[in-house]
Amino acid sequence: MRILFVDDLPDTRDVFRLAFGISGHTTRLASNGLEAVAAVREEPFDAIIIDVEMPEMNGFDAVKNIRTLPNGLKVPIIMFTAYGDNEAQDKSSEAGADLLLHKPILPQELLARIETLAQ
Repeated sequence: MRILFVDDLPDTRDVFRLAFGISGHTTRLASNGLEAVAAVREEPFDAIIIDVEMPEMNGFDAVKNIRTLPNGLKVPIIMFTAYGDNEAQDKSSEAGADLLLHKPILPQELLARIETLAQ
């Protein structure tokens, strides 16, 4: 599977890229919403995993933009956040995300959720 993983923390990006790679997946990394939108313009992905809080463009705005692109219309999108409120859930649904998960989350759990959504 080709995965776009978006998070502003370099260590988080590296851990998930490594874990996904060990599982046989190819991962492209982005550090903010603007980079995520640009990546989806450039190439298709089988899944997108994106953090909510990031500089430049947050995850909600990025997902809204991604959903307007040909490569972003049907791709499964999982958002993740440290916030546990219902507002984040509502905003992620409104933006077009398929699922909102709460941190901390293990790479294996994310992969299981992606595989379920991609079927």
